[in-house]
Amino acid sequence: MAQEKLLHGGLQIARVLKEEGVKYHFGVGGGHIFPIMDGLGQIGSKMIHCRHEQAGAYAADAYARASGKLGVCFGTAGPGMTNTISGIAQAYFCKSPVLALYGQNMTFEDGRNPLQEGSAMGVVAPFTKWTARVVDPTLMCLYTKRAVTDAMTYPPAPVALEIPVDIQSKKNPASTQRHYVDNAFQKPAPDMADPASVEKAVKSLLEAERPVIVGGEGVFWAQAGDELKALVEFLQIPVITRRVGRGAIREDHPLAFSGRARGKILRGADVAVTIGLKLGYLEGYGAWTKNLRLIQINAALSEVESLVPSDMVIIANPKATLKQMLECARSMVKEAPKKEAWLKAVDEIKQKDRKRMADTVEASKGNKPMHPGWVAKCCAEVLDDSATIILDALTGSAYMTERFEGKMPGSVLESGNWAGVGHGVAMGIGAQVARPGKQVLVTMGDGGIGIGGFDVETAVRSKLPVVYVIHNNNAWMASMNIKVREIMPTLGMEENQGPFSILPTRYDQLFAAFGAYTERVEDPADMLPALRRAFESGKTAVIDAVVDDLASEISIISSGWTDEFNMGMMGWLDKETTPAAYRAFVSREA
Repeated sequence: MAQEKLLHGGLQIARVLKEEGVKYHFGVGGGHIFPIMDGLGQIGSKMIHCRHEQAGAYAADAYARASGKLGVCFGTAGPGMTNTISGIAQAYFCKSPVLALYGQNMTFEDGRNPLQEGSAMGVVAPFTKWTARVVDPTLMCLYTKRAVTDAMTYPPAPVALEIPVDIQSKKNPASTQRHYVDNAFQKPAPDMADPASVEKAVKSLLEAERPVIVGGEGVFWAQAGDELKALVEFLQIPVITRRVGRGAIREDHPLAFSGRARGKILRGADVAVTIGLKLGYLEGYGAWTKNLRLIQINAALSEVESLVPSDMVIIANPKATLKQMLECARSMVKEAPKKEAWLKAVDEIKQKDRKRMADTVEASKGNKPMHPGWVAKCCAEVLDDSATIILDALTGSAYMTERFEGKMPGSVLESGNWAGVGHGVAMGIGAQVARPGKQVLVTMGDGGIGIGGFDVETAVRSKLPVVYVIHNNNAWMASMNIKVREIMPTLGMEENQGPFSILPTRYDQLFAAFGAYTERVEDPADMLPALRRAFESGKTAVIDAVVDDLASEISIISSGWTDEFNMGMMGWLDKETTPAAYRAFVSREA
């Protein structure tokens, strides 16, 4: 009888991930994690080796949100683990299923000041569903399977495992793995909503004069875009999708609204149904108008916002619930009541907002340095229906997100409430790996490129055709920088000296040295052709776009959902000493 093959701990972990269909992992290697790296390589998972551990976490996050599958990142002990924290936290707040694998010092070294001693249990755990230290080599498969299952269970979020290198290295037969059976787990059927609650919600929408539906991440993860589209078309209700849910219903659909039109439309609604969306800061916590009747539908009670009163709360799977709502509506009426006045009002708001954007472009199309609105207009024009955009710029993202119309689920990836910076380079890598050959455009600021820019080399080395557009304005937070200068004398700084200035940098020359396709664009007439050449190159590309740091039409502080909340962030301003121009700037409606 043949002796059973011995597998080290890294292979025990890897065989579970192979069962789960893991094909890629992102991170930076080190001695404390070599067995896991070896195991993943042996199962055929492709390693995208980054220049910084934060990039591994950001790339895994983007891969998960772009593919709808598990993202895997890894890091060695100590600093290899701590360097991933911003990326893990972003994945947590953006509801992204990521498995983080960390090496650790040998167990007998605990507390003896060994090399790179550090515990993920106390550092990473706050930004995960759970974090565990695995010290029993016969429980590798159990912990890995639970980690995958829990990371993917809605609401999805990261799970982290740290394994001492001596435990990773121990060899045991597969049969010695305890409490684990290959392929034993079967996904449960989607939870249906209570029929009486569905009927009540549908009746509220039918009777409303000015209803809206707001879809979120749950629509994406439940793959409920078709059901959402069918419901809003039958009921003829305006709809907006948010976060990774953007594009679940095409944003050029006649009933869809987005951008800065959203604030006025939501404030005019009398009934709003949120489905698969956790209302938070970026939505003004749902306090859109005092007389709004709010219905929240979500797969998890933890995702329901209680800061604002709700008429109803339904805990059920979005896809199943949307099907129930459509069937219920069709049983109640053959044709939904006409809400012509409301639809006309919504359309007028949308048309006015489109005119505002067009006027901005027209007024600034010849500007040198370029207006960020012009750059955004060119970017939106060159993208096709399968494009993914990744937002990582203060001013640039504000102009880009309102001009881009998502045509597929998960078409817009950003940092959510974590609101980080420097994530875009690595997220572009993860998105392109998840959607090979499709357009991926990352809008970067020159602040963010300074944090994550060297992973452009990772994209080049991995032959990933990602286009990075850098808004080069020699400043952090450019849309605010010029206004902040007005109060600089109170901080002891020189007149007209911005606190967030960056030395002029030729990013085209910098990244050309890596082998990327690069162009520097100073003339607005060259922007669109440069973008087309970048995509046609089939290479990692960097467009060094010189933009105006004085363009401050948009206040990023203003969320566009509620007026009261917009000013809350700026409560530190002293009305007596702060310049009137700056106060007017931060109080603008988005």
